[in-house]
Amino acid sequence: MSRVESSCINGTCYRITSVEATKPVIVLVHGVGLNQDMWLPWLKTLTVDYRVLTLDLYGHGGSCNPDGARTVRDFIDQINKLLDHLDIDRISLLGFSLGAVISQAYASLYFERLAHLILLHSVYQRTDEQCQGVRDRYLITRDEGPMATVELAIKRWFTDGYRESHPDEMDALREVFSKHTDDGYLKAYHLFGNAEQEMSNYGVKDVTCPSLVITGADDVGSTPAMSEALARDLPDSRLIVNHLHRHMGPAEFADDMSHQVLSFLKNPT
Repeated sequence: MSRVESSCINGTCYRITSVEATKPVIVLVHGVGLNQDMWLPWLKTLTVDYRVLTLDLYGHGGSCNPDGARTVRDFIDQINKLLDHLDIDRISLLGFSLGAVISQAYASLYFERLAHLILLHSVYQRTDEQCQGVRDRYLITRDEGPMATVELAIKRWFTDGYRESHPDEMDALREVFSKHTDDGYLKAYHLFGNAEQEMSNYGVKDVTCPSLVITGADDVGSTPAMSEALARDLPDSRLIVNHLHRHMGPAEFADDMSHQVLSFLKNPT
């Protein structure tokens, strides 16, 4: 695996693998409540052919928490400021969960900048009932703190066998959520629960770059039906529904999914 350089600029903490500048760049965007560490197991696969750029979204990890409510546009601008700082013009963009929502919106505005778009376990056109479940959990988190819903989330996100056989990884995830001591996580969580309102401004039907949509057959929050609808609306897309995967497939099945993505990047047709 290539050496990884870490830095912070304009309130955004990021890492980029230091390989030949001629290699294409892929940007990986994490989900709500997480941070860029979730992508560390992916590096050994992707750095063979790509420079890999990860970042902590605003209000997460080491990045700042700007004042005011959080919007999708805030995260789009955060990515663009980072790319401008690094003098990167063209990228492949991969997002997970909230990161996939951000990536959809980014692609709708800057699709000419994208070589590929990869959306992992994304929500898309949720029903009012599906949104309300997220909002209910947000309210519990707002009122009782970030640890109040973590145990239920872990059960939803990982298969039973993996959860039981990887207690250290579950503890590390609990620690990530315990470090949300300001309202940065809550702002992103609120955005995620109400994303459909903002996403009406960011349609994907004009996104012309090759796209890959992946979810898990057992993901109850980012369902196969959502990914099927998303893949239908993207003009040039492929869909993968992984058997038995729950929401945190990119962590539990990091090797399998990173190779699925690499295979698509090499042959998107």
